Amino acid sequence: MIEVNKSFDPQCAKYAHSSLSPDVLRRLIQDLENSSSSIAAFCFETMGAMVVVLDKDMRVKHMSTSISTILAHKNSEVKGVDWFEAFVPEEMRADVKEKCNSLLSESFSSHMDFNCPLITVHGEYTYCWKVYPLKIIEEGIENLLLILEDASNSRCLDEQVRRMEEKYTCFVQNFKGIFFQADNFYNIRFIAGAVQSITGYESEDFLSGRVNWTHLLHPDDLSSFSRYAEKAIQVPGYSAEHSYRIVRIDGSVKWVNIHLHHTHCKYEQHASIQAIVYDISNLKQAEELVIKERNKAHQYLDVAGSLIGVVNTDMNIVLVNRRACEILGYNEDEVLGKNWFDTFLPDRVRNITKESYKKILAGELTPPPFMENYVQTRAGEERLILWHDVVLRDDIGRIMGTISSGEDITERKKKEVELAKAYEELKSMDKMKDEFLSNLSHELKTPLISIKGYSELLDEGVLGSLNDKQKKAMGAIVRNSARLKRLIDSLLFLNIVNAGKAKYKFDPVSLKELIDQALYSLDSQIKQSRIKIQCNVSSCEPLIRADQDYIPQVFLHIIENSIKFTAADGSLFIDVKRNADHLHMQVRDTGIGISQAKLGEIFKKFYQIDGSMTRRYGGTGLGLYICKTIIDAHEGQIWIESEEHVGTTVHITLPIY
Repeated sequence: MIEVNKSFDPQCAKYAHSSLSPDVLRRLIQDLENSSSSIAAFCFETMGAMVVVLDKDMRVKHMSTSISTILAHKNSEVKGVDWFEAFVPEEMRADVKEKCNSLLSESFSSHMDFNCPLITVHGEYTYCWKVYPLKIIEEGIENLLLILEDASNSRCLDEQVRRMEEKYTCFVQNFKGIFFQADNFYNIRFIAGAVQSITGYESEDFLSGRVNWTHLLHPDDLSSFSRYAEKAIQVPGYSAEHSYRIVRIDGSVKWVNIHLHHTHCKYEQHASIQAIVYDISNLKQAEELVIKERNKAHQYLDVAGSLIGVVNTDMNIVLVNRRACEILGYNEDEVLGKNWFDTFLPDRVRNITKESYKKILAGELTPPPFMENYVQTRAGEERLILWHDVVLRDDIGRIMGTISSGEDITERKKKEVELAKAYEELKSMDKMKDEFLSNLSHELKTPLISIKGYSELLDEGVLGSLNDKQKKAMGAIVRNSARLKRLIDSLLFLNIVNAGKAKYKFDPVSLKELIDQALYSLDSQIKQSRIKIQCNVSSCEPLIRADQDYIPQVFLHIIENSIKFTAADGSLFIDVKRNADHLHMQVRDTGIGISQAKLGEIFKKFYQIDGSMTRRYGGTGLGLYICKTIIDAHEGQIWIESEEHVGTTVHITLPIY
């Protein structure tokens, strides 16, 4: 707890706050002694005054730059040197020294003006000397202040002193902060600057003892201030700067920055504190705003699902989010400041990764957009991370490090390996299926040729006449054997396509002949279904570019599909029109139609509109897939428009030969 001196001496305040006079000059000397960057020295250098301060033994204590230039000696070189022995000509030395000693021996304060030469770097030159005695007996201070001016210069020394006093006064009174000196009980002996604007109190409130500096400190900051202030009193040369809160006269709180400095003063035989106070409220508000924004940004990083970290040029981690800490198994404090490569990478990838990073820092290598790399967790487990790295640069383009975002893909990689293995197994099974279908198709086709051939001979009466009942039965056998042949041909074609062995030979072909051929093949089916066929195809249409082995399968399947899905007494319309360099064929029926949801699926392999076990319509689900495969190979197009319960239109375009 800070002890406050209750017996405040008002005379002390008067001593510290007196108006500028010889007393002010004494303050200038104290200021020069107390700080290497004093206000007095600043005033002297700004005005260019030639000033020398001598102690009672006439040795140099301080010398302004302008005097140093004339004498060709630095201040530090002549400090402690006898002024008269070094720089006053021998013939004038004793007389001038006696005059100066007389000023210190007199009991009254006065000053003395005289002309005297100096030994300069360019020889002896005469200067006007204005000598002020600075004596405070009770403090043991006995100094001489010498202000010199070239005797040939017409400027008045009094005007120079007045301007110097005004300069010092203006500087102190317009100082944006507060400058004060206090004793070891923190009573203010001198205070100047923006006292009222910062504290709300007047200077007289402090100088009169009504307000002690400790009265202003916020209760939570009092002990901290006490600790450092005690050091400033007890430790010679101590200087420190800290931020505290003060409570103004209106009760509001303001942040200030206080620079404490040890000052030895012989007045009352104790050390004192010299302090400079700055208002940093705006800076604190900006700092709090920055901290708030930083915390908000950190919060955003923490809720991100990715690992995020920043590594500097020393390869140390300077920022890391919560997700990264969770993966690594460490707390944030345990991660920050650690070398990323030496701490969190497995031995087997450490060196090569570190070398790549060095090249990135040197600007020799640009990091790839994405890179997979392993990290090692606290438990010794290796996790595979997919990283995206970005190089960080400052305003002038220098590389400052990298920021990386990563995704833990360890489990995903395991799934990918499992899927790849399953895919290979499926491919093997698919190949076995294709081979089985191919062999089965060939095995089925051999007896089917005999069945189909003899059925046709019997149906045509070549092997003897049949009665009506037998004729009808043989017709069914012929139709179904033809249908079975088409199914087997579809399976064989699918096998050829999957094996990549389909070869096309394009020749000029009549589209009308292909359609007529398909209708002829389906004649018995058409008659049985009682569907009306209307074919509007002219024999004058140009020939198309097509393969005569594969293209007939397309028209046969499309027309057969329309017959299959159209009820008895329905209609089927076939139209062909020329469209630039293509023929456009439309097969439109009045059948059951297809829902819009299923239109996008119908060209897929093995897809059937009705795939149930109780489905009404037969088929393998390969027909439209085969049609599209053949049309694509012909550089044509096939698409379907349909509406449920209204009908379906199949569009086919084929290039003109």
